[in-house]
Amino acid sequence: MRTRRFLLWALALICLASNPALAQKKAPKGVKATRVLLLTGGARNHHGYRDQAFYLANVLEDTGRYEVTLAEDASILETPAMKKYDLLIVNADRRDEEFKFTQDQQQALLDYVKSGHGYVSIHGADNAAPDWIPAWREMLGGVFSHVGLPDSKTKKGTFKIKIVKTDDPIMQGVSDFEIKDELYYHMQMQPGVEPLATTDHDGGTWPVAWTRTYGEGRVFHTPLGHRDFGPGKDDPLHDPSLQKMVVQGIDWVATGK
Repeated sequence: MRTRRFLLWALALICLASNPALAQKKAPKGVKATRVLLLTGGARNHHGYRDQAFYLANVLEDTGRYEVTLAEDASILETPAMKKYDLLIVNADRRDEEFKFTQDQQQALLDYVKSGHGYVSIHGADNAAPDWIPAWREMLGGVFSHVGLPDSKTKKGTFKIKIVKTDDPIMQGVSDFEIKDELYYHMQMQPGVEPLATTDHDGGTWPVAWTRTYGEGRVFHTPLGHRDFGPGKDDPLHDPSLQKMVVQGIDWVATGK
């Protein structure tokens, strides 16, 4: 059984890697679904981005509100195909040479959001290389970077998450919770970012979820969501509280409520 699960997992990854855009199941007939492009790929620092992308796509489609297309090739950002997607989700660190956003692709993403489309960023998607466009941080609200002082840091462990904005629609039904995850802290934050949730560590209080508006577009980011590479690994998105927060964050990006 264990071998069979591994083979199925490996086959799924091969299928995704061989298709620039792999469409998932359709929304129920008669339901106008939000069209989502979920950009994933790579395993930088042993992350299981692809596995998490498959899981998240199924979670979203099971709501009946979303149609999700999985992709790895960031060149799609520069094509007219982006016009058919209402929002973009990135759950992967795009600094690997194979998966790195070029500056043209970065600008295309920024223009996509500014024009009124949504953007959702999970965990390693906030990692910024030294040559990234400065507007990236302005759009996202904060980035994990080794450029500047102090350097951003990571810590794996169990963290107590405190909901700061209990009346925000993204936090409806989400109470304070504990989660085993990887914390990003000492991130380079934009002035004025108001966290939806925080955690305390190493003498500081660090944001773990927030929203932004960039041009006409809405943005949601959580630095949480580290999944190790390989079949059967723990994924924090399976945690009911984090999953609810992320799905409701996506709902807010899609609808504004």
